[in-house]
Amino acid sequence: MALKELIAAFINLLDTVMLGPLGTDIIAAVGIANQWYFLFTVVVFGMCGGAGVFASQYWGAGDIKNMRKVLGINLMLVAGLSALFILISVFAPQLIMAVFSEEKAVIGYGVKYLRIVCFSYVLSGITAAYDMSLCCSEKANISFAARFIGLIVNLAANWILIYGKLGAPILGIEGAAIATVIARGTELLVILGAVYGKKLIQAAAFSEMFTFEKGMLKKYFKAALPVTLNESAWALGTITYSWVFSQVSTEALVVITIVQNIERLLLVFFHGGGNAAGILVGKLVGSGDFDNAYKVSKRLCILNTVFSIAVAGVFIVIRPLVLIPYNVEPEILEKTLNILFLTALIMTVKALTFFFIVGVFRNGGDTNFAALIDISSMWIIGVPCVLLAGLVFELPLEWIYVMMMSEEVAKLALSIWRFKSKKWIKNLVKT
Repeated sequence: MALKELIAAFINLLDTVMLGPLGTDIIAAVGIANQWYFLFTVVVFGMCGGAGVFASQYWGAGDIKNMRKVLGINLMLVAGLSALFILISVFAPQLIMAVFSEEKAVIGYGVKYLRIVCFSYVLSGITAAYDMSLCCSEKANISFAARFIGLIVNLAANWILIYGKLGAPILGIEGAAIATVIARGTELLVILGAVYGKKLIQAAAFSEMFTFEKGMLKKYFKAALPVTLNESAWALGTITYSWVFSQVSTEALVVITIVQNIERLLLVFFHGGGNAAGILVGKLVGSGDFDNAYKVSKRLCILNTVFSIAVAGVFIVIRPLVLIPYNVEPEILEKTLNILFLTALIMTVKALTFFFIVGVFRNGGDTNFAALIDISSMWIIGVPCVLLAGLVFELPLEWIYVMMMSEEVAKLALSIWRFKSKKWIKNLVKT
């Protein structure tokens, strides 16, 4: 699961890197378009996370019938969300681009890119739904294989279509968009081929997935809605942070962009570990083994802490090396190194908050309190502190970053308190 997350992080950076030689306007256009895709993927992650709460517990209870129905509900939701985002992308791409840029060239490139790449959204959404179900049934290797093949296809298609290789026309930014659609389609075909070829539990007939009782829908939305709202609120908060840094200075925006790209790669292993831990916890809670669910969570927490401290220590030493590919001014380099040091210091805290909130609490059935911790810490502490530090007091960039990380400290304190109470253990699938 960690490797799958790492590949996904590389895929998200691929278009930007390969379009780099074509100019800053094109890079900016793709970056803005990816903000829209980021919002889409975060909401999809929330929907799939809600489904995963039930899927992991049904898996632990051995209830394959209802596990298939959860997949059906999730497929309908992500398909509906995909349709909404596609319609907006096709008919109002200028509005999306204008939120972030006033440059006509950037908007023009972005419109071309969005109107093509948006058709990959439905493919990504359906893939994410199957991905979640496969991981909950302990078949994460299939999702990893699909992502890896998708990465190779995306890389090859980008090379051919962007630059007109092997006799293909030179399509530039539109070629990158087409390549993304092809790669997302490939991922979905690999997953469906494995599911139905191997006759896995997800290989259900239409009637098995899309017929369910009203009571099940009510129970599903009661647990899944907080997860979706949680992820949506987090996405808006993250975009707000980026907006504040952009208002501080261009230098600040460049620094934070570099830091975020590196941080995403560092955290994928902890996110993969947190999601894997969540599946184990959900399986134990679904089977009614509450004591073992708490004990396993505690052991995994200790393992997560030790691993994150070790990674942080190594990263502090090698952080100058990861900046070698970036050709930036000495002042920007110095500030980036300072903030990467702070990133290493807070890494263990971020790893643990993800472990508790997304891994343990959600899959343990405590979706409401998990959402409360995440949303309140960001919007009551993190966002106001960053707004004040950046726009009112105009503090140095390092201090603004510290203010942004204050939410993680609050999350961890609340999470430890909730974990020790054991009130997060809730069997949602018992009859």
